[in-house]
Amino acid sequence: MAPFLYYDSICAANVDGGIQSDEDFTGQIYAGVDLDLEKLCGCDSTIMKVSMVERHGESISESVGGIYDPMCIFGGQVGYLYQLWVEKTFCENWAMKFGRVSADTDFANNNLYRYSLSTAINGPIRAMLLENIITSFPYPVWGGRLKYSSNDRNQLQVGVYQIGESMWDFRKHGLDFSIRDDDGVSLLVQYDWTPQVCERPARVSLGMVKSFFEFDNFTGGGATDQFLRLYTHIEMELFEGTRTFLFASHSDEGQVAKTPVQISVGINRKGLIPNRPDDRTVFFATYGELSDEYGVSVGESVDYEGVFELGHRVQICPTLYVQPALQYVVHPGGTGDIANSTILGAWIGAAF
Repeated sequence: MAPFLYYDSICAANVDGGIQSDEDFTGQIYAGVDLDLEKLCGCDSTIMKVSMVERHGESISESVGGIYDPMCIFGGQVGYLYQLWVEKTFCENWAMKFGRVSADTDFANNNLYRYSLSTAINGPIRAMLLENIITSFPYPVWGGRLKYSSNDRNQLQVGVYQIGESMWDFRKHGLDFSIRDDDGVSLLVQYDWTPQVCERPARVSLGMVKSFFEFDNFTGGGATDQFLRLYTHIEMELFEGTRTFLFASHSDEGQVAKTPVQISVGINRKGLIPNRPDDRTVFFATYGELSDEYGVSVGESVDYEGVFELGHRVQICPTLYVQPALQYVVHPGGTGDIANSTILGAWIGAAF
């Protein structure tokens, strides 16, 4: 049995541009337990995870006016039962997981994204959330995933997850276990390859999401009952302590996809400052192209939103960090009618 407890908080201020000046604070508690069911009750190669999340505070997102939230731990400011799943490993190379979970636990996500304050990077590829084809932390749904690892460098995952009108309903506190007649499903497939390039570790992920649900078209002309999005992630260690990545996502279905194209890049440098080996300096940039059909639905001409972020994580001790950050949002909302926004923020995280 391995209990865990984390506390995270972000304070941020829109100091220039956007819709209006604003400052606010948001925080969350993430706690739970990892259970080894082989030791506890003799279930071979089986683990279980139970967790809860409590969120509080507010975000400055509405004052910025963008499609990406500059405070990534905002959303559903209540307490949730989050994870409740069991995973069994069998035949050495196979693992099956099932229960209450969000798809970004295993798909369309990467540890390098978690150093960003903005949802443009942090979490799963944001375009998927904007069109409601998956949920993310801390919104649970019924889901399952089958993983096959042929060796240390190759891994294939296939997952199926519930989607529907109630997938973002935080008022049920994660306790709505129902499956409704009008719910849909998203099928996710992801292949991961982790080679050595010039004797440096690298990673390539190729994925797709195929969703089956009645998606309302932006233009009001009926609905789309199937939806496809493709994505890729590429990362590499440039030299000791420095990793860079690129991810991209694309869908041809602009009548449903709010951002048909999203491209993001990032660099993560560990130990940039002498005598601070555990600190990290990060830079991220995101381009999110908005669909013409979405523009018609809001009565605006839209093009893209861009987000740039520079931050430095000060690792005070192994269980505590502070990360000041500067964000600059270009074309908030994609219309060009809102002034570019400058945001100052800081993330404080602790593990207990």
